[in-house]
Amino acid sequence: MFCCKVSSVNTLPPALAVIAGTLCQLTRQGTRSRWHEPLATAVIEFRHGPLCTYVREHPHGLLPGIPNLYCLDGDLRLQWMAEWPDPTDPCTQIIDQIGQVLRVESASGMIVQLSAHTGRLLGIEHSLSASG
Repeated sequence: MFCCKVSSVNTLPPALAVIAGTLCQLTRQGTRSRWHEPLATAVIEFRHGPLCTYVREHPHGLLPGIPNLYCLDGDLRLQWMAEWPDPTDPCTQIIDQIGQVLRVESASGMIVQLSAHTGRLLGIEHSLSASG
């Protein structure tokens, strides 16, 4: 008779936390197993995507023209930086991902649509609050 142990596949995303402005992947014991240093001053928001993590940094300290939104793979390696429509109007919120489209909001209230796979700009919606 043969016996084998069947293990379930863990599909939960890894536990992530922002500690002192650095995005950290945590072990079950709560220690850091991997981390991603911010490109400028601090990571302030992240959202799990399929096999990736979308990251928004505080825009202070980034070189002019460098967007404050980017994507990391499962090992917290940079995959893409957003193709951002206006460098003077930084990302202020990661809203959601619908299919292959990542939706985020800018400081002026624009809803920016990006390719979830490449970060390329797909479109811009002007919110009602921004149109005044």
